Amino acid sequence: MKFLLLICAVSLAAVFAVSAQTRTLRIATYNIEADIGVTNKQATFTNVVRSAAEGPPLPGLIAPPTNSADVQAGGVLEGIGEEIVGNDPAQAVDILALEETTGNVQTVAPIVNGLNSFYGIAGMYSNSPYQGTEAFGGDPTVGNGPNAVVFNASTVQLLASVPVDPPGGTGNLGSTYGEYREVMRYEFAPAGVAPAASNEFYIYVSHYKSGGSSYNSDRAGEAQIIRTNEAVDLPAMARVLYVGDYNITTSGDPSYQIIVSNSAPNGVQQGAGVDPFNPTNNKSINWHSSSASTNILAQESDNCEFIQYRDDLEMMTTNVYFGATGGLKYVPGTYHTFGNNGSVNYQGTVNTSANTSLNNLATNGPVFISAAQLLVDLTGGSDHLPVVADYTIPIPAPVISGVSLAETNLIFAVTNGITNAAYTVLMSTNVASPLADWIAVATNIATGGSFTLTATNAVNQAAPGQFYLLRSK
Repeated sequence: MKFLLLICAVSLAAVFAVSAQTRTLRIATYNIEADIGVTNKQATFTNVVRSAAEGPPLPGLIAPPTNSADVQAGGVLEGIGEEIVGNDPAQAVDILALEETTGNVQTVAPIVNGLNSFYGIAGMYSNSPYQGTEAFGGDPTVGNGPNAVVFNASTVQLLASVPVDPPGGTGNLGSTYGEYREVMRYEFAPAGVAPAASNEFYIYVSHYKSGGSSYNSDRAGEAQIIRTNEAVDLPAMARVLYVGDYNITTSGDPSYQIIVSNSAPNGVQQGAGVDPFNPTNNKSINWHSSSASTNILAQESDNCEFIQYRDDLEMMTTNVYFGATGGLKYVPGTYHTFGNNGSVNYQGTVNTSANTSLNNLATNGPVFISAAQLLVDLTGGSDHLPVVADYTIPIPAPVISGVSLAETNLIFAVTNGITNAAYTVLMSTNVASPLADWIAVATNIATGGSFTLTATNAVNQAAPGQFYLLRSK
């Protein structure tokens, strides 16, 4: 939230304190294994969780594994939204990149509906209408399901969903050209504002071929397709995230090195990715090792018994990572594996009281999820853990075009507003009072770029001084 204006209403002499605004976005990538299910070792629910068998919403993601219909009890996606990350307060997830869905109808729509039901706001969440194509005749249970995206429509707008295919199109998905599961490229901008070069960004969602070093060339082929697409099809110096299940063991894997490479196929030095857990690109890290930093690991063994792989990454171009002016910026220190802060040893069990990673959940709302429940949900929803990071994106600063007094009512005329953003007027008789002590005297939802906001009976002409803040969020 931002405080935009301080005004002494008695004299109507305004002191403007308008500055550039930003909106914080919480972006997660999550392999949910919806089509093949995961084997769980938790005694409290059935041993094998499958979307087709359990029905929507998917157990553990937006409801407890023990009761898939209890959306109000939340799940992993609620927990991501209730986590306090560094200096960033809790906030609902804004973009959720998914791997291994069964499809939009079977998997993605139930997640969207579950989130909307949990937050109680119809249409708050939506998803891309495009459904990715799979190799092997389009059978998701063989190819491990198409990539997808769910987004908070109140904070971001989806501008485009573009399949990124191997040469020759979807008919060549498979070993010939390296890309097994159709890569998706999504283009976003903040909701409520006109898209522009300064606020658009792109997310490539991938699920690379799994397997050992014998599949290095396959993963490298997919990474090269992505880098070529970025270099040829996107604007110069575009803000880009490369997210998904990389299925890699070491930082020396060719696919990883292609994504972080400073060179591009057309010779333009742009598009190189940065791994926040390896920003200097140490090429000798083995993440499948007891010597690895366990806080970066994001996948348990196939039976959800102990954590031992990394696999899932959220890479970003250098302009995002280093916070270049004018666009999407990474919030330093917020990149993390949800549910793992290193308190669990290598090959330890995530669902243990020794895991302290979720001791930073918000507790100041109407419904909360406990850390203990979340750890059960995590091991019930998938054998992967979500990877989460916060970013800021510029949004327009509203302009106060006029302030008028009508008896005891204070009226603000606002332009350059953000459609559907909430604006609140706060009042205090002491300008030095903590913001928590200021009183809300008016709230309005902007229906467009220009609107008025009236603080009814907010002015006491006999009072020695009353101060007002206009706040947007």
